[in-house]
Amino acid sequence: MPNTAVTFAVLGPTEVRGPGGSATALPPSVRALLARLALSCGRVVPVDGLTDALWGDEGDDLPADAANALQIRVSKLRRALAAAGLGADVLVTQAPGYRLAVPPDAVDAHVFERLLVRAREETAAGNVTAALGCLDEALRLWRGPALADVGQTTWATTESTRLEELRLGAVEDRFELLLESGGHNEAVADIERLVARHPLRERLHRLLMLALYRGGRQAEALAAYQALRRGLADELGIDPSPELQALAEAILRQQVPSAAQPAPAPKSTDRLPQRLPQRLTSVIGRQDDVTAALERLAEARVVTLTGPGGMGKTTLAFEIARRVNGALADRVLLVRLAALEPGTDVADAFAAELGVPPQGTAGADTGADTAADAVEEHLRDGRTLLVVDNCEHLVDDVAALVERLAAACPRLRVLATSREALAIPGEVQIAVGPLDVTQDDGPAVRLFAERARAVRPSFTLDEETAPVVASICRRLDGMPLAIELAAARVKALSPADIEARLADRFSLLTAGPRTGEARHRTLRATLDWSHDLLPEAERRLLRRLAVFRGGWTPAAAEEVCAFGGVGRGEVLDLLFRLVDRSLVVPEPATGRFRLLVTVRDYAWARLEEAGEVAECRDRHLAYYARLAEEDGMRVRDLAVFTRLYDEHDNFRAAVDHALESGDVESGFRLACALVMFWNYGVRYEGTRALTALLETGGGSAAARARALQGIGLLHVYYPTPRSVAATEESLAVFEEIGDVRNAAISRLVMAWAGQYGGDPGHHRALIERSRRELGDSDDGWWLGMTEYLEALLALRLGDFEDAVVRWRRALDLARAVGDRIIGSAILAHLGIALRESGRREEALAVLRESVDEVRGRNSLHGLTFALVHTAHTRLDVDEGDDVTALLAEADDVARRARNPRCQAWAAWGRARMARVRGDAGSAVRECRDALALLKEGEFPWARARLWSFLAGCAEEAGLPDEAAHARKTAAALTG
Repeated sequence: MPNTAVTFAVLGPTEVRGPGGSATALPPSVRALLARLALSCGRVVPVDGLTDALWGDEGDDLPADAANALQIRVSKLRRALAAAGLGADVLVTQAPGYRLAVPPDAVDAHVFERLLVRAREETAAGNVTAALGCLDEALRLWRGPALADVGQTTWATTESTRLEELRLGAVEDRFELLLESGGHNEAVADIERLVARHPLRERLHRLLMLALYRGGRQAEALAAYQALRRGLADELGIDPSPELQALAEAILRQQVPSAAQPAPAPKSTDRLPQRLPQRLTSVIGRQDDVTAALERLAEARVVTLTGPGGMGKTTLAFEIARRVNGALADRVLLVRLAALEPGTDVADAFAAELGVPPQGTAGADTGADTAADAVEEHLRDGRTLLVVDNCEHLVDDVAALVERLAAACPRLRVLATSREALAIPGEVQIAVGPLDVTQDDGPAVRLFAERARAVRPSFTLDEETAPVVASICRRLDGMPLAIELAAARVKALSPADIEARLADRFSLLTAGPRTGEARHRTLRATLDWSHDLLPEAERRLLRRLAVFRGGWTPAAAEEVCAFGGVGRGEVLDLLFRLVDRSLVVPEPATGRFRLLVTVRDYAWARLEEAGEVAECRDRHLAYYARLAEEDGMRVRDLAVFTRLYDEHDNFRAAVDHALESGDVESGFRLACALVMFWNYGVRYEGTRALTALLETGGGSAAARARALQGIGLLHVYYPTPRSVAATEESLAVFEEIGDVRNAAISRLVMAWAGQYGGDPGHHRALIERSRRELGDSDDGWWLGMTEYLEALLALRLGDFEDAVVRWRRALDLARAVGDRIIGSAILAHLGIALRESGRREEALAVLRESVDEVRGRNSLHGLTFALVHTAHTRLDVDEGDDVTALLAEADDVARRARNPRCQAWAAWGRARMARVRGDAGSAVRECRDALALLKEGEFPWARARLWSFLAGCAEEAGLPDEAAHARKTAAALTG
């Protein structure tokens, strides 16, 4: 295993091993979850995939609230990982699920597969000793059956079977090498034991026959063959393969070559008419795809690699073909179609590529009447893998021919590459996606580095270049062709210069190999190839889809893109066609679609050429303004909140267009309708939008007042003089125009912003008046909010027992209207009130419930608030092992949410831990940071306690003046 601080093991019982190599105890309930995440490390595993791994995909054992049950297990796993010494950033919540953010070399299964690849490479190079070393190292990783303790779900059974098959294949590879190096005598006993366990596995029998024969035991070798022949006949009603029959015949005639002798050359009829090209560069980051394709080829007759141009389908297909062993095919044939013009006779092209004599040629005795008949005749005998590369521009004719060949040639397998599937019976499609760009040392970065060293050997990844290269790869969507073209520019430009020029990527990425196909020499040529194959209606839709940011729903596409030659009823069908052609990426878990950034930039250029930018952006703004108005006030429904969160980038783009085009009224409609969504999610984004709209000076008085009210609402947890003034101004306008409802809301915002100071009686009067004016509107939601604010006021005044009662009442009201987001915030505040009233264990349970409730719901403020107070309560109860991880995660989320209040509490938590360690100096520095972040934005009793804590730390650090000032400030706050 690599020398990593913490490693994950699934080749046996599931384990997490700390830096010393000792395993951390894992609760049985989280083992399957960790195993599923570890085997997909670095990639997001959707929630559905995790629930299937835990409870199966039949639904019989699925809990009533599977999402909540999954969150509970995720929380348990986080605690287990923290106990192993891992930070909170290892298990990442990322839509549409979770990601284990560790490199593949931290997981034994991935190390095992990487060692197998190395062993095959060393074998191909003739380095038998090195190959044996790799295989021995790989097999030592196994501690028992794979996934031994994760249950019997379909996923677990399938994955364990796959891994066990790889393990057995590795053992067979090892025996092959032993026999090649003359170790037949030492291998016989081990092979015999495996044959007894796998009595119908032909490769093991072949190895046993060879080992026995080369050890001078000819009769036993033949007996082993007869035992297999009888077993296959009795169990399956078939004969051994021709290869094994030929070996038995050679043993009988004593014509088997020794280990030192080369195998006889293949007959001329077995020679490949066109050999696969030799691999001149390494294949990076595609091991999972190779493995998946080989598995599918073992099951299906036709496998098609699909994906947009530049994803490396051809390279991948050749690598798969190189890995095909004798169990699947005796020969590999290649047909290249890229150079053919549309309309070319496909059967003639196949015949020419395969070396089949054309009809009417002297000496040609195929008995066939057409080129298709000749190809069929050529492929009918023997086990053949036929690689058909670049089918998209001839896809209909290729599909017809491949379907015919598969039906007529029962031992033929076809591996095709195409930007759209052949869509024939029995075809299995494998989508070839981008390389992983989530890690700074992932495959995309490694590909860039290797190709960069090809043009500048001195190029290295270091602290300066690695983050820039990772950013380049992310901006290029992990598209291998684009990354290789960018890396070629390292000869003349630094990585930073390359990144800066990616805004005009089609001018930059033009340095493809001179010998490469023309469509792969520049990024634009690659996309031109795909675009030019599209019918006009599909071209129109593709370019108009570029107006979306962050994806879209079918309804949005129908509303925005249906004009000028594209009818509303046509959009869905055209969209699916673009998916089939690998130009649009579907996201089945969410029902959304998106364009890769590079494809979107290309489509945007086409949109500009067509003169449709203004109309598309106007329609986009109108659609999202309506969507915001329809769903904005229903944001407390988690499904609605999630739907709006998915549209976050589109909302930003729509606001930007409103500002640029001067349609400020539409901008106000959209932004004001989203205030509650932004309040639950990304508050600074709402502030940015509302402020920019107000600065235009446009909009009606009512619209501007609602925007001012929104700015006040988005700052209630860290109010500023500007946000308070905005709320007061909005109240004055609403009272002037007679808008009673919005005036009442502005009063509540004023009381909310006064939670840290001001006249409690005045704030209570504001709340009471708004309660009367709003009544039970919105199904009683505003009634619940008035109770929420009364509870905040009690918490501010330090009346913790009263606060507990009021928070429980607010929680009941929130749950009655189904607002689980505000409910999680209430739980966190209830936990604080319980803690401050001395009920710490009860507080801890409530705070943990709050974390589980809000995690995975994209409510960053709610999550960081719940996490940081869970950490402080743990410090009050004990010095919990997971506090460091809790504080780290809380601080990270707070920084992303730009929440200074929770950043301050995280710093205070680190100060408390530093003081316990005896590091008073660090504690003082953390306290100073916390106070600078808080300013006046916290309850007076909490700020007084922080100042008192700083006084004690400063005293211990030998800073008497600072200690005296801190004590004086604390006294003033409590007085």
